Amino acid sequence: MKYFAFFGLLFSAYISAQTPILLDTLNLSQRKALHDKYTKKTEVFLSGLGAQCSKQELKKVKSILTEEYDDIKKEINKNSLIVDSPLNQYLDALLANIREKNPNSPEIYLMISREFETNALNIGEGTIIINNYLLSNLDNEDQLVFVICHEIAHQSLNHVFSSVLNFVKKENSNEMKGKVKELKRKKYNNKVEAENLLKDIVYKNSKEQRKKESEADSLGYVYYSRLGRNKQQPVKTLENLKNSDYEGDSLKVADYKRMFSTSGLNFKEEWFKMDDYSIYHYKKSTRFNTDSLKTHPNIEDRIATLKKSFPESLDKKDPTPVTASATFDQWHNNAMHQNVYNEYISEHYGNSLYEALKLYNRKPTPFLKKMIGQNFQKLYEAQKAYRLNRYVSQVDVNDHTNSFNLFCTFINNLKLDDFKAFADTFSKE
Repeated sequence: MKYFAFFGLLFSAYISAQTPILLDTLNLSQRKALHDKYTKKTEVFLSGLGAQCSKQELKKVKSILTEEYDDIKKEINKNSLIVDSPLNQYLDALLANIREKNPNSPEIYLMISREFETNALNIGEGTIIINNYLLSNLDNEDQLVFVICHEIAHQSLNHVFSSVLNFVKKENSNEMKGKVKELKRKKYNNKVEAENLLKDIVYKNSKEQRKKESEADSLGYVYYSRLGRNKQQPVKTLENLKNSDYEGDSLKVADYKRMFSTSGLNFKEEWFKMDDYSIYHYKKSTRFNTDSLKTHPNIEDRIATLKKSFPESLDKKDPTPVTASATFDQWHNNAMHQNVYNEYISEHYGNSLYEALKLYNRKPTPFLKKMIGQNFQKLYEAQKAYRLNRYVSQVDVNDHTNSFNLFCTFINNLKLDDFKAFADTFSKE
């Protein structure tokens, strides 16, 4: 998809780890209203693109963008997007302050996604989507504000449209047509040369994407610098993004044993009997440098570029204190619990259970106990219908952490009666 991705207290209710405030799904009338609003918004945007490219290019650009916007509508219909919640109100207040201090910045509509990823997205027609999970990987409100500024900058610079237009121009160019023709021919004659040619095409596109990310960092920093917030936090935000792919928590057999024994369940060693995966080796593909293909690649380069652009601000410590925000702290603490719920209502029962167990291992709460019970019930029903593999992965030494592989082993070793026992035990009040 051609999105650009990063990566007032409006209510008085207290959010804690024990009683998280859950952002629930939209009802049918709310989903319809949001669908209609977004449809109208995209139609207005697409109708204003005529003067920026040729008729032939415009037709292709509109086709690509329409397909992307249709994907957003599908997410709305799937109840994956959140609007009009207390968290939306908080984010809208931050957005209003940014635009007040930056009156030339574009008008923005903001939605929240249930996607389990540390990210925020600029859609290109004036909409920003912030993944709820992002909040768990930020340290303070200043960092959240910089993320919003970064996404506003993508809109100001018209990055989505320009990227799609550049793609269309290249796709129609004689050079690209020749490369594609050559690639098809070499696919059957010389695999190595074909892969090198594909690598060249992909890397050139990635280079352009990296340039646009740095441009959005710089303009986003200009927006941010007018808000009187700590000037070191944009770099801290990028550093957090750099580490966001690493799993920050894990479970060992002893953790499961303690949790289950405390709940009165008999522990069985065979649940965690794994095959000998030591014969496998973690494979690192040399076909592509995978770091160069990430949505936000080369974070160190982006940090260096930002510091080079604003040395007077970023080469010395800013005495301005980091913004203290009880509201941010509340939503930050709530994000992991919200993610457990988001994964559950998205029918990702295995992931929801895994995340709930990790949190429950650190601090058992009634909410987490309930979610563990509900997820086990769904997995019981799936196992009974011979559909467990739809919700729980197999062990994968290349792509999964040791902790997640242990979880997959555990779930796949359970008998039907075991699922029922877990569901009943954790569902008790």
